[in-house]
Amino acid sequence: MSAKSLTAAARDSRGKNNNNRLRNEGFIPAIVYSHGKSESIKVKEKEFQNLFKGHILESVIFDLHIEGQQDIMAFVKSFQKDPITGKILHLDLFKITKSEKIKTHVPIELLGTPAGLKMGGMLKHGEKELLIQCLPGDLPEKISIDISALIPGDAIHVSDVKHGDEIEILTTAENIVIAVEKTKASASAETAATEKGAGAPAE
Repeated sequence: MSAKSLTAAARDSRGKNNNNRLRNEGFIPAIVYSHGKSESIKVKEKEFQNLFKGHILESVIFDLHIEGQQDIMAFVKSFQKDPITGKILHLDLFKITKSEKIKTHVPIELLGTPAGLKMGGMLKHGEKELLIQCLPGDLPEKISIDISALIPGDAIHVSDVKHGDEIEILTTAENIVIAVEKTKASASAETAATEKGAGAPAE
């Protein structure tokens, strides 16, 4: 895990009006959850945006510094965003400990361009993230998959994703991550290649 941090302060007042006031002051209202307990806090919007660069991921663990309290580790479990402005309206954070396994979603990064696209195949996307369980120290920010060798008719399922023993993937194993579907164009190319091979003189 890389060293990431976020500062916050406790907030006593809740409700729509108070939350709007906090947002006008440059804060994001948030709640930290931990085993059935919760605490209301406020996070500086600018600092939060600098941490996530506009792309919020559950797989990013950070140190949370709450004024007057001992530092904890946390990640963003969910968030609310204004559909028009894109402004973050509320955060749900989850407290973690180094010795306790967590369940969270990790984005999938696809590497390369499938060879099957040049053969007329059509790319079909499936899972864009995986639900995994692991210790905080083993949590990857993303899972990379090389798809450059895929040809029409090939597919990568969740069960095909390679990972270390320290990570358990909880997403259904049969689900498709990515596939190159056959089309009329790819079928014609495959037939032509087969006929050309069959017509080649024997050595």
